[in-house]
Amino acid sequence: MFRFSEQVERVFTEPVSSIKTRGCVVVVSSRDLVHQGAMTDICLPMPTAEEVRAAFGNDFNPDKTLNGAIALAAAGDLAGPAVALMRAVFACPAADARLREAMIVRTAVRSKCIYAVHASTRIALNSGLSNSEVEALTANGAVAGIDPDIVLIARMADDIADRATLGEDLLEAAIKRWGVDNTRKLILMLSWFNLVNRYESACRVPSDSDEKPAQSSGPI
Repeated sequence: MFRFSEQVERVFTEPVSSIKTRGCVVVVSSRDLVHQGAMTDICLPMPTAEEVRAAFGNDFNPDKTLNGAIALAAAGDLAGPAVALMRAVFACPAADARLREAMIVRTAVRSKCIYAVHASTRIALNSGLSNSEVEALTANGAVAGIDPDIVLIARMADDIADRATLGEDLLEAAIKRWGVDNTRKLILMLSWFNLVNRYESACRVPSDSDEKPAQSSGPI
Protein backbone atom coordinates (compact mmCIF):
# COMPACT_ATOMS: atom_id res chain seq x y z
CA MET A 1 0.00 0.00 0.00
CA PHE A 2 1.32 3.43 -0.94
CA ARG A 3 1.50 5.89 1.94
CA PHE A 4 2.59 9.50 1.68
CA SER A 5 2.89 10.19 5.43
CA GLU A 6 6.65 10.36 5.92
CA GLN A 7 7.47 11.76 2.49
CA VAL A 8 5.01 14.66 2.46
CA GLU A 9 5.58 15.44 6.12
CA ARG A 10 9.23 16.03 5.24
CA VAL A 11 8.17 18.24 2.33
CA PHE A 12 6.06 20.53 4.49
CA THR A 13 8.20 20.12 7.66
CA GLU A 14 5.44 20.55 10.24
CA PRO A 15 2.57 18.63 11.86
CA VAL A 16 0.26 16.98 9.38
CA SER A 17 -3.26 15.71 8.90
CA SER A 18 -4.16 12.85 6.58
CA ILE A 19 -6.73 12.41 3.85
CA LYS A 20 -7.54 8.78 2.98
CA THR A 21 -8.27 7.88 -0.63
CA ARG A 22 -8.14 4.71 -2.72
CA GLY A 23 -6.15 2.84 -0.08
CA CYS A 24 -3.53 5.58 0.17
CA VAL A 25 -2.93 8.24 2.76
CA VAL A 26 -2.06 11.72 1.50
CA VAL A 27 -0.71 14.03 4.17
CA VAL A 28 -0.76 17.82 4.17
CA SER A 29 0.43 20.24 6.81
CA SER A 30 -1.90 21.64 9.44
CA ARG A 31 -0.85 25.12 8.41
CA ASP A 32 -2.06 24.52 4.87
CA LEU A 33 -5.32 22.99 6.05
CA VAL A 34 -5.95 26.11 8.11
CA HIS A 35 -4.95 28.24 5.15
CA GLN A 36 -7.35 26.37 2.89
CA GLY A 37 -10.10 26.90 5.44
CA ALA A 38 -9.49 30.61 5.22
CA MET A 39 -9.79 30.62 1.44
CA THR A 40 -13.50 31.26 1.62
CA ASP A 41 -12.72 34.71 3.03
CA ILE A 42 -9.78 35.76 0.85
CA CYS A 43 -9.50 34.14 -2.56
CA LEU A 44 -9.95 34.78 -6.25
CA PRO A 45 -13.33 33.45 -7.42
CA MET A 46 -13.49 30.50 -9.77
CA PRO A 47 -14.85 31.26 -13.27
CA THR A 48 -18.48 30.99 -14.22
CA ALA A 49 -19.77 27.97 -16.14
CA GLU A 50 -20.06 30.18 -19.22
CA GLU A 51 -16.41 31.23 -18.97
CA VAL A 52 -15.29 27.64 -18.57
CA ARG A 53 -17.30 26.44 -21.55
CA ALA A 54 -15.93 29.32 -23.63
CA ALA A 55 -12.39 28.20 -22.80
CA PHE A 56 -12.84 24.42 -23.05
CA GLY A 57 -15.80 23.96 -25.37
CA ASN A 58 -17.30 20.49 -25.35
CA ASP A 59 -14.32 19.11 -23.43
CA PHE A 60 -15.58 20.66 -20.21
CA ASN A 61 -17.15 18.16 -17.84
CA PRO A 62 -17.96 19.51 -14.37
CA ASP A 63 -17.58 16.02 -12.92
CA LYS A 64 -14.14 15.38 -14.45
CA THR A 65 -12.38 18.64 -15.36
CA LEU A 66 -9.95 19.47 -12.57
CA ASN A 67 -10.20 22.76 -10.69
CA GLY A 68 -6.66 23.71 -11.65
CA ALA A 69 -7.66 23.65 -15.32
CA ILE A 70 -11.01 25.31 -14.64
CA ALA A 71 -9.26 28.20 -12.88
CA LEU A 72 -7.43 29.11 -16.10
CA ALA A 73 -10.76 30.06 -17.67
CA ALA A 74 -11.03 33.02 -15.28
CA ALA A 75 -7.97 34.71 -16.79
CA GLY A 76 -9.89 36.80 -19.33
CA ASP A 77 -8.03 37.31 -22.59
CA LEU A 78 -5.21 35.11 -21.28
CA ALA A 79 -7.55 32.14 -20.76
CA GLY A 80 -7.52 30.96 -24.38
CA PRO A 81 -3.72 30.99 -24.79
CA ALA A 82 -3.24 29.40 -21.35
CA VAL A 83 -5.63 26.56 -22.11
CA ALA A 84 -4.05 26.09 -25.55
CA LEU A 85 -0.59 25.78 -23.98
CA MET A 86 -1.94 23.34 -21.39
CA ARG A 87 -3.41 21.19 -24.15
CA ALA A 88 -0.12 21.29 -26.07
CA VAL A 89 1.89 20.32 -22.98
CA PHE A 90 -0.30 17.29 -22.28
CA ALA A 91 -0.22 16.22 -25.93
CA CYS A 92 3.54 16.70 -26.36
CA PRO A 93 5.18 13.48 -27.63
CA ALA A 94 8.48 14.36 -25.95
CA ALA A 95 7.14 12.80 -22.74
CA ASP A 96 4.94 9.74 -22.33
CA ALA A 97 2.32 9.71 -19.57
CA ARG A 98 4.68 8.29 -16.95
CA LEU A 99 7.40 10.86 -17.58
CA ARG A 100 4.90 13.73 -17.73
CA GLU A 101 3.24 12.78 -14.47
CA ALA A 102 6.62 12.38 -12.80
CA MET A 103 7.38 15.97 -13.85
CA ILE A 104 4.06 17.16 -12.45
CA VAL A 105 4.36 15.36 -9.11
CA ARG A 106 7.94 16.43 -8.50
CA THR A 107 7.26 20.05 -9.44
CA ALA A 108 4.23 20.13 -7.14
CA VAL A 109 6.33 18.84 -4.26
CA ARG A 110 9.20 21.26 -4.85
CA SER A 111 6.85 24.25 -5.22
CA LYS A 112 4.87 23.07 -2.16
CA CYS A 113 1.62 23.50 -4.05
CA ILE A 114 -0.97 21.75 -1.88
CA TYR A 115 -3.57 21.75 -4.66
CA ALA A 116 -1.23 20.07 -7.16
CA VAL A 117 0.16 17.54 -4.68
CA HIS A 118 -3.38 16.43 -3.84
CA ALA A 119 -4.37 15.94 -7.48
CA SER A 120 -1.13 14.81 -9.11
CA THR A 121 -0.24 12.00 -6.72
CA ARG A 122 -3.53 10.31 -7.51
CA ILE A 123 -3.36 10.91 -11.27
CA ALA A 124 0.23 9.59 -11.36
CA LEU A 125 -0.95 6.17 -10.21
CA ASN A 126 -3.59 6.19 -12.97
CA SER A 127 -0.92 7.03 -15.56
CA GLY A 128 1.40 4.08 -15.00
CA LEU A 129 3.68 5.20 -12.18
CA SER A 130 4.10 2.62 -9.44
CA ASN A 131 3.57 3.18 -5.73
CA SER A 132 7.31 3.12 -5.13
CA GLU A 133 7.92 5.65 -7.90
CA VAL A 134 5.35 8.09 -6.53
CA GLU A 135 6.77 7.57 -3.05
CA ALA A 136 10.25 8.44 -4.33
CA LEU A 137 8.95 11.50 -6.18
CA THR A 138 7.25 12.84 -3.06
CA ALA A 139 10.37 12.43 -0.93
CA ASN A 140 11.99 15.61 0.33
CA GLY A 141 15.47 14.41 -0.56
CA ALA A 142 16.90 13.60 -3.97
CA VAL A 143 14.95 11.09 -6.05
CA ALA A 144 16.88 7.83 -6.43
CA GLY A 145 16.52 4.09 -6.84
CA ILE A 146 13.81 4.08 -9.53
CA ASP A 147 13.59 4.29 -13.35
CA PRO A 148 16.68 6.29 -14.48
CA ASP A 149 14.58 8.44 -16.80
CA ILE A 150 12.33 9.45 -13.91
CA VAL A 151 15.35 10.12 -11.69
CA LEU A 152 16.80 12.40 -14.37
CA ILE A 153 13.58 14.30 -15.02
CA ALA A 154 13.07 14.69 -11.26
CA ARG A 155 16.54 16.20 -10.90
CA MET A 156 15.67 18.60 -13.72
CA ALA A 157 12.39 19.46 -11.99
CA ASP A 158 14.27 20.20 -8.77
CA ASP A 159 16.76 22.48 -10.49
CA ILE A 160 14.14 24.45 -12.41
CA ALA A 161 11.86 24.81 -9.37
CA ASP A 162 14.67 25.70 -6.96
CA ARG A 163 17.08 27.68 -9.15
CA ALA A 164 15.10 28.56 -12.30
CA THR A 165 17.81 26.97 -14.45
CA LEU A 166 19.57 23.68 -15.18
CA GLY A 167 23.09 22.78 -14.17
CA GLU A 168 25.44 21.90 -17.00
CA ASP A 169 25.58 18.26 -15.92
CA LEU A 170 21.80 17.94 -16.08
CA LEU A 171 21.51 19.72 -19.40
CA GLU A 172 24.21 17.52 -20.88
CA ALA A 173 22.57 14.37 -19.52
CA ALA A 174 19.16 15.40 -20.87
CA ILE A 175 20.53 16.12 -24.34
CA LYS A 176 22.33 12.78 -24.34
CA ARG A 177 19.15 10.94 -23.31
CA TRP A 178 16.44 12.82 -25.25
CA GLY A 179 18.20 14.94 -27.86
CA VAL A 180 18.24 18.71 -28.29
CA ASP A 181 14.67 19.23 -29.53
CA ASN A 182 12.98 17.05 -26.95
CA THR A 183 15.11 18.45 -24.13
CA ARG A 184 13.94 21.93 -25.07
CA LYS A 185 10.32 20.71 -24.99
CA LEU A 186 10.79 19.01 -21.62
CA ILE A 187 12.23 22.22 -20.18
CA LEU A 188 9.21 24.15 -21.46
CA MET A 189 6.87 21.56 -19.96
CA LEU A 190 8.61 21.78 -16.58
CA SER A 191 8.40 25.57 -16.78
CA TRP A 192 4.66 25.35 -17.46
CA PHE A 193 4.11 23.11 -14.45
CA ASN A 194 5.98 25.63 -12.29
CA LEU A 195 3.88 28.49 -13.65
CA VAL A 196 0.55 26.73 -13.14
CA ASN A 197 1.46 25.59 -9.60
CA ARG A 198 2.16 29.17 -8.61
CA TYR A 199 -1.06 30.32 -10.26
CA GLU A 200 -3.05 27.67 -8.38
CA SER A 201 -1.46 28.52 -5.04
CA ALA A 202 -1.72 32.30 -5.42
CA CYS A 203 -5.34 32.17 -6.62
CA ARG A 204 -6.29 29.77 -3.76
CA VAL A 205 -7.73 27.20 -6.17
CA PRO A 206 -9.88 24.82 -4.08
CA SER A 207 -8.93 21.15 -3.92
CA ASP A 208 -10.81 18.73 -6.13
CA SER A 209 -13.01 16.09 -4.60
CA ASP A 210 -11.14 12.81 -4.25
CA GLU A 211 -13.37 11.32 -6.96
CA LYS A 212 -12.08 13.63 -9.73
CA PRO A 213 -8.37 12.72 -9.69
CA ALA A 214 -9.16 9.13 -8.75
CA GLN A 215 -10.73 8.63 -12.19
CA SER A 216 -8.49 11.02 -14.12
CA SER A 217 -5.35 10.78 -16.23
CA GLY A 218 -5.17 14.50 -17.00
CA PRO A 219 -6.66 17.92 -16.26
CA ILE A 220 -9.67 17.82 -18.62
